[in-house]
Amino acid sequence: MIQVLSKEEMMNFFQTHSRYQIAQATGISEQTLANYVKCRTDIGGMSFDKVIKITAYYESLKK
Repeated sequence: MIQVLSKEEMMNFFQTHSRYQIAQATGISEQTLANYVKCRTDIGGMSFDKVIKITAYYESLKK
């Protein structure tokens, strides 16, 4: 079973880590990440592929 970040955990991650580094590691543009942080785009509508990429990067930082 895959465990992914909650919306709150993801928003906190975006606000406490460099969007540039997240973008480089995940392939998700900085602008897209900024749109989530600034609530221009609903984080709840994020594709599952993006959620998996962000969660994988988050987990890699914990190791």
